[in-house]
Amino acid sequence: MKKLVLSTFAFFLLSFSFSQEYGWSDISANMPESANLTDIHVIGNEIWISGWNDGVFYSPDGGETFQIQAMPENSGITSSVFMKTAELGYVVTYLGNILKTTDGGTTWTTLHEPGGALNSVHFSPNSETGYACGSNGTVWSFDDVSITDISPSGVNTNLQSICFPEDNSDGKACGQTTIARYKNNTWANLQFYDGTLNYNSIFFIDNNLGWSCGINGTIIRTIDGTSWVIQESNTTIKNFNDIFFINSLEGWAVGTAVLSHSVDSGSTWTEELANQTVEMELRAIYFTSANNGYVVGNYTVLKYGELSGIGEETKTLQCNIFPNPAKDKLQIKCPDFKTENGTIEILSLYGKEILIKEIVKGNENMEIDVNKLESGMYFCRVTVDNKSVTKKLIIQK
Repeated sequence: MKKLVLSTFAFFLLSFSFSQEYGWSDISANMPESANLTDIHVIGNEIWISGWNDGVFYSPDGGETFQIQAMPENSGITSSVFMKTAELGYVVTYLGNILKTTDGGTTWTTLHEPGGALNSVHFSPNSETGYACGSNGTVWSFDDVSITDISPSGVNTNLQSICFPEDNSDGKACGQTTIARYKNNTWANLQFYDGTLNYNSIFFIDNNLGWSCGINGTIIRTIDGTSWVIQESNTTIKNFNDIFFINSLEGWAVGTAVLSHSVDSGSTWTEELANQTVEMELRAIYFTSANNGYVVGNYTVLKYGELSGIGEETKTLQCNIFPNPAKDKLQIKCPDFKTENGTIEILSLYGKEILIKEIVKGNENMEIDVNKLESGMYFCRVTVDNKSVTKKLIIQK
């Protein structure tokens, strides 16, 4: 994949309100080296990112700075990371090694070497037992002393993702055409949901409510941990690599040139940043709260959080912008236009001025032709005298 050209400023993205403004910014330039990043785990302001040859990227300050944490020699490229606490964590590699740290990653030691590519590692809450999955349908159960092969029989697919959301009695794994449920120490519910689709990630809020995503825009959901229903992802040509739900309603899915958001438990999905993710292969996503999250991929680290700058206002300005989404014409109603001159600006998500219209006082209702703008997300900034307001604008053809 071609390396992205990074600007010296963060690009400002979604979503805007005027008490607090939240959206995505690109913090890739803060990384010490470029790499095909594969997974991320966050505790507080501390971040661990896998995908570096014999190492892990670590940030102590929410992505402001990063450093490389070295692995033992010949460990292989790190594929997945899971931190139980800010000190205790585990990493698996494509060479089939399981590594452990007890000091936040300052030092990593080899715990087990089962062999075969390992793609995902996970622990259920408060458990000393971990689980890792990988090539040829392999699933390992391990602790600090021993490791046990608990692979489902008859499965030789490349398992990509594993999770045990509540306890060790109920786990899930997926990869290629397989979705499997490990319940009460056996693979009691081995599912081949759709043999034409490959699944790359599985995520559960609890033992019953979960989602899986994969190729060709596939997102499926279960409310009983067993039966699955297809979701409307609004894309059939883009592949999803990872899915993460903050709670039972709000979730995100990322993949090949796609970042999608749902606020209704996955029933519907809205693609965000369509113009900005064109060259991005987004691999993994992790949120610590609704207002703090990260996405990693090829040479890319994105951060979701509070923004400043483009949406700031000097004094309160009453203004209505409609319709929104707009197609051809945009109406702006502002009582201050009656007595003051002003300007209306349409800005890109980068803050670049796309269109500007000077307002001569006298009429509080103004119209702007937006027919030539491409579909996507913009900002509309209205300024009158020393008062200004900026609002999110959607153009939808």
